[in-house]
Amino acid sequence: MSAESSALRALVVSAEYTDRLSYYDDWKTAFQTSPQFETVLFNVAGGNAARRLWSALRGIDAIILLHSTNGDTTRYLEPVAPVLAERSCPLLAFVGNEVNLPGSPISAKRAVFATIRPDFIATQLLPESGEYLFGDLTRRGVVALPHGLNPEVFRPQVPHSERIRDIGVRSVRYLAHLGDDDRNRVHDFFTRHEFAPDLTVDISAERFNRDGWAAFLNDCRGTVSTEAGSWFIERDDATIEAIRAWTAERRAGQGFVIANDSPLRLIGHKLPFRLRQWLRKRLSRGPIRHESTVTEALAFDEVYERFFAGRPVPKHHGKCISSRHFDAIGTATCQILLEGRYNDILTPGVHYISLASDFSNVAEVMEVFEDERRRLEITEAALAHVMDRHTYAHRVGAVYDILTGSAPA
Repeated sequence: MSAESSALRALVVSAEYTDRLSYYDDWKTAFQTSPQFETVLFNVAGGNAARRLWSALRGIDAIILLHSTNGDTTRYLEPVAPVLAERSCPLLAFVGNEVNLPGSPISAKRAVFATIRPDFIATQLLPESGEYLFGDLTRRGVVALPHGLNPEVFRPQVPHSERIRDIGVRSVRYLAHLGDDDRNRVHDFFTRHEFAPDLTVDISAERFNRDGWAAFLNDCRGTVSTEAGSWFIERDDATIEAIRAWTAERRAGQGFVIANDSPLRLIGHKLPFRLRQWLRKRLSRGPIRHESTVTEALAFDEVYERFFAGRPVPKHHGKCISSRHFDAIGTATCQILLEGRYNDILTPGVHYISLASDFSNVAEVMEVFEDERRRLEITEAALAHVMDRHTYAHRVGAVYDILTGSAPA
């Protein structure tokens, strides 16, 4: 069967409001360039989305909702959910941010999926965790589809000998609400630790667009990270809402707080990125604050002791590999990663240098990292492994097999 005759005409739905999350762009590009799909793009964040959607659905073989439609907010998706529920073709929905976050709750994603009833929900998490969160909301099941590599953008362009930084990281700090400070602990350790010999360490929360992020990684010999997400996930966001209520009570009488899930958020999405950053800074102090700046200031230890201490690590957790792991692999940037499963895709000592959770093996870690031969062996093995089976082209091929019923049982 030829590529043209077997191609699915797919409506690929995204919410176009940011260029600072490279995987949003990578997934969209992967569908656009795949010979298995004839892609029709639909921006659900545009005006009159429900009316436009009825027209866009004509002649469509499948619908794919990308992460951006629900990752930061479900407000773009909610008005078109009834239209999607009346579809006459299969629908696969990716899920963004599969953690409990103030302003982007799991319960809101579940509510909109309950209306749409996707045929498939694609989780970034381990299969059992995705099933726990969303298994009761699909017609045909939850499928595990983590992120992958876009080798056209994230590729090695600068030799290690010419890279300025030893360790480089760009990542937002995790909120205390997650009950998990692994990522913050790792980044803080590498920022403050005195290495011998000294390392050039550059860690901040600055955000790049996709090309800027690829260029940054190409200027780093290494990077440090953890699995994305949190040990604690809930379908009803009960703990997150309790923390929000406790925080509001403590701030009573201290001024007005704009909630993370305020409708004003969508207005903010329409503003230029630099203006958004300026407004965020202005709303971090004074009588009018934004909830995100209030929650970022909460002390992790205090929140953990009040809401998470004594709770066992649940069977279903929200830890997973992220797009940033694949981006680093693509640019041949050696990863020092906190011990974890990483969706059982990466092997410690082969594809990355494994750091103990208590940092007790940091001397051994740095001995491997400073050995240029070993460091390059690790980057080369990781890149060969990912190119063989974990690019976005592989992921889109898996979506095709799922939608056409040709995926292995």
